[in-house]
Amino acid sequence: MKKFRRIGAAAVIVLLLSMYLICLIAAVSGSESAKLIFRVTLGMTVAVPVLLYALILLLRLGKNKEQKAQDLIDASLKNAEEDPDGVLPEKEEAHP
Repeated sequence: MKKFRRIGAAAVIVLLLSMYLICLIAAVSGSESAKLIFRVTLGMTVAVPVLLYALILLLRLGKNKEQKAQDLIDASLKNAEEDPDGVLPEKEEAHP
């Protein structure tokens, strides 16, 4: 997970720096679309890190669910080893 986070952080840094460079070049060159590029760069400055953070959270939640499922499987296997016949004791019903 740490390796993924580092790769993601490096990718975000490269993406943001390249966007800033493109915005700077467009502004210096006097391009007509410089205002639009500036607005897009501002939006992406917020959106890209937020989306990366959301992706990391989703991956973490998926990992936790996977661990819980594995714990349930381990517990059921342990119960199966304790009761090799596979017969569970019947619950006594309360009669009114």
